[in-house]
Amino acid sequence: MTSRIIPRTMLVRRLRNLAVLEPVNIVIFGVVAFVLLPAPLNAVNVTGFVLVAVHLLIGGGYWAIKVRQLRARLPEPPFIGAFGWLRRLCEAGLIAGLVILAVSVAREAPGFGSAPGFLFYLLAVAEYVNYFHWQLSHQSAGDIRRLLRTRRLHRSHLHLDMRAHRG
Repeated sequence: MTSRIIPRTMLVRRLRNLAVLEPVNIVIFGVVAFVLLPAPLNAVNVTGFVLVAVHLLIGGGYWAIKVRQLRARLPEPPFIGAFGWLRRLCEAGLIAGLVILAVSVAREAPGFGSAPGFLFYLLAVAEYVNYFHWQLSHQSAGDIRRLLRTRRLHRSHLHLDMRAHRG
């Protein structure tokens, strides 16, 4: 099977859309959870939301630096070294978030109103894996074809960049 080469302008456009849509998703999630539902502003909901928001911001930032790399034809994404620190920050945040959720459950049954917070937490874990380890999100036809052809997950783009551009 031959691989399809994506013209640089199409790739830049797709990555720019990802760079913009990740932060936009934060606003959408916040409005849906806290305005339309409206979920209570308790420890579970706020913790889950903050964790997913941080991960989406980091993801949007990564796609933005990839766009910069492609446009300027740089050998590596600018500031890629910062993502090692951000990964550790995310890991610490997920652990702290799990503790907060566990303490909230132990103190009192949070009830159905805290469901968005638990879902946000799970989404934050999925985003962490998707950006720093394995590509879970398959949005392009090429990604889907590769997944179907190989029948396995592949390393995330950020993981590959971090590994290729250490130190």
